[in-house]
Amino acid sequence: GKVRPMVDKFKKMREIGEKVGLGKMRVMTDVSAERFWTVVTEFEVETVDAFMKMDMNAPGMKEMMDVMKDYHDFVDHGRREIYTIES
Repeated sequence: GKVRPMVDKFKKMREIGEKVGLGKMRVMTDVSAERFWTVVTEFEVETVDAFMKMDMNAPGMKEMMDVMKDYHDFVDHGRREIYTIES
């Protein structure tokens, strides 16, 4: 029952990321798989290394951290998956 607040947080995070050049991000909700109302975010970056090395002190990161403050209140569980685009 906490999907909408989480989606709103990710949308705001996407806006900030676009302003500071962190790459393309999509926010999606899943309404048809094993667990309904799963929130999925997708980042499109040049390399996984570049993504993993994001500087937490870079412009906009403080604002992102402020937006995501207390996000665990909306999370039941989570996981990270990293894919390579093959074609």
